[in-house]
Amino acid sequence: MALFPQYIIKSFALSSVLSLSSVSFAEAASSVVIGKAYDPEKGTLLYTETHEKVSDVTHTVEYKEPDGSVFAKKTIDSSLSAITPSFTQLNQRIGEKIAVQQQGDAMQVRYQENLTAKENVGSVNLSSGMVVDAGFDAFVKQYWTVLQSGKSMDIKYLVPSEQDYFNFRFKRTPCLENTQEGAVCFALSPISWVIKLAVDPIVVAYEPSQKALLRFTGRANIANAKGEYKKVDIYYQYSKEG
Repeated sequence: MALFPQYIIKSFALSSVLSLSSVSFAEAASSVVIGKAYDPEKGTLLYTETHEKVSDVTHTVEYKEPDGSVFAKKTIDSSLSAITPSFTQLNQRIGEKIAVQQQGDAMQVRYQENLTAKENVGSVNLSSGMVVDAGFDAFVKQYWTVLQSGKSMDIKYLVPSEQDYFNFRFKRTPCLENTQEGAVCFALSPISWVIKLAVDPIVVAYEPSQKALLRFTGRANIANAKGEYKKVDIYYQYSKEG
């Protein structure tokens, strides 16, 4: 890895490249979704994320330590678009702040890496194929028939820390071991071979009848206390009540 430009390694190993471990409530029957994130190698619980539907276009996420203490919060607003929603996220572990808001034909992006870092402000023009944060789940639901058939689809995924988007490819893939029987799985992989060197594919599993996200395996969308985005294995549970 040392042979490749350090700005690429830093951008994709330390920043929130793929904020995919989020659930869209666009068509969800449940009002509360709980995801338990485990270390894929050790099997230990790293954190829990609780998604709650506040309204038809708004849902919140609370991230909790294994002891139950809240360390991060996110609010997602899909009033303008379910695939390119606006959202805010605060990680109190390190003071990282993310704010993405759709304004006209662009996404306004504010990013602060930690408490002592300078806030960066930028704008990314909306374009066909763009996906933002939890919008990946809405994207899967909207294009379910195409993706389930095995056809690949390319997306432009917004990366707030870089205030830019990067090209990824969605495609059906065999499910990982210990995935619920009958699930349908998809992989999200970088198109650029250079980025592939720094970012492993994300694998997500869905229950096909409800199109509900069951499992996420890949880089977390929330940093640990060291500011690192580690690989996680998240299993989701759905309920009507909190």
